[in-house]
Amino acid sequence: MINFLANVCAVLYFFVVMLLIIFMLIAWVFGFISDINAVLQSGFAKSNEKNMMVLGFMGFFIGMSLVMPALRRMYYKLPWLFPLVKILYLDVIILGVAAMIINYGYEVQDKTRHTVFFFIMLGEIIAGRLLMCRWFDKKKVKYVGSDYSAE
Repeated sequence: MINFLANVCAVLYFFVVMLLIIFMLIAWVFGFISDINAVLQSGFAKSNEKNMMVLGFMGFFIGMSLVMPALRRMYYKLPWLFPLVKILYLDVIILGVAAMIINYGYEVQDKTRHTVFFFIMLGEIIAGRLLMCRWFDKKKVKYVGSDYSAE
């Protein structure tokens, strides 16, 4: 009975929360790229507060799915889900930091400052992706909790 309830919780959490989180992660990757492009096109900074709040919100629900064993079952049934969520979330963090950098650089109207912060932003994106690639080369993304026995 407990296994049945845990499976029901995992299925509900996947369909109600995680599908929304996955779509939000994909949308935020394109959203951050669009925000960066808008700053570069307009020459004016945008607000970062909403972006970081949503990033924290998504991280909370991703973390809940990893901490609670009943919810973690969805990662065993869908082996592609954990690597997808992990990589997309890290991509969103890297692009969120890049958006913060470019917004900070465009707070003052100065061409030199804009150029410097554009290259700092590019460096952060490249360094973040290289570090992420190196990390995943050293530590392969595996199933959550390899001691789980599927029933």
